[in-house]
Amino acid sequence: MTLSLVLKVTVPAAFFGYAIVANLALLTKPDTPMPVIDGLFDGRITHDIDTLYRDNLPHKQPAVGLIGAARYILLDEGRPGVVVGRKGTLFTAEEFRAADAATYDKALGVILAAAGELQQQGVELIVAPLPAKIDLLRAQGHDTGESQRLALFYNAFLRDLGDLGIQAIDTRPALLPLAQPFLMTDTHWSPEGAAAVAQLIADSGTLAAGDDVFTTESDPVAIFAGDLVTYVTSDALAPRIGLRPEQVTPYRAVAQIVDGGTLDIFGGGTGSSGTVDLVGTSYSANPNWSFAEALKLALHRDVINYAEEGKGPFAPMQTYLSARDPLNGAAQVIWEIPVRYLTDPDILQAKSMDQV
Repeated sequence: MTLSLVLKVTVPAAFFGYAIVANLALLTKPDTPMPVIDGLFDGRITHDIDTLYRDNLPHKQPAVGLIGAARYILLDEGRPGVVVGRKGTLFTAEEFRAADAATYDKALGVILAAAGELQQQGVELIVAPLPAKIDLLRAQGHDTGESQRLALFYNAFLRDLGDLGIQAIDTRPALLPLAQPFLMTDTHWSPEGAAAVAQLIADSGTLAAGDDVFTTESDPVAIFAGDLVTYVTSDALAPRIGLRPEQVTPYRAVAQIVDGGTLDIFGGGTGSSGTVDLVGTSYSANPNWSFAEALKLALHRDVINYAEEGKGPFAPMQTYLSARDPLNGAAQVIWEIPVRYLTDPDILQAKSMDQV
């Protein structure tokens, strides 16, 4: 029997055999939502059957993972939402979104309104823009034109903030020299990138240095699949196709009692400069990157972290302004803003954004 004949016999047999087994497993599950017979007369049964197989078919997730892995290996592609770069580097497709003038102008308006409200309370706002990952890791990308475009966009944002009278610190020079300013398979920066930006902010002289004393305590090593891996394959299959787990060591800055002084248990610290408030995205909120801790060490001042994950930069600022006590809040606020959010119309659609 030739190989061709073997394949002609075994492949269909395997396919139909699996179809029978999968359907039996699906239809005999006690909690499987079955199509309603009444839907036969109004067309709903087609939708019900489609939903049944889409949501409940056995082995769905392994199959999706295998297909994604094959697409990555053969075509160097992932699903919509990710842009595949070189040497196992993944980029979020959000960075490649074209800049819409109306969306960008609205973002600038939200930032200006927040700065104005803080100024009325005697508070100094310092914006820390974060450049795009493809801007910094252009050697790992396939389109240098996109990298250059985003570098120009970042520079334009800095310039526009200055024209609006909003103080901003250029973080790009701190990140460019690093071998890994961003994680390979994740949208976020590395702890080294976060620490470099924190030190640059301290060295800029924009915020006065305090005299609080901190020591560093390392947390257990965090090993995880980058958040962009899900757009390619399953976490289990990712290492087999070269998308290795990310590994970081989070740390905490622990305030110490100094000679002749006591710690303020409410966060005021021992220094005369007081606290700094930090607002922003998951770049600041997620403890894996240790950005707030790095700011404490660099500034020698306590940093109160009001950043939130999964909400972009604008909603956390609105929440902060709504809850802030004008009489007891910090006199300086750092607002971390990744530039990719400036082109996202959805992040500015909420009614609350118009009230900032």
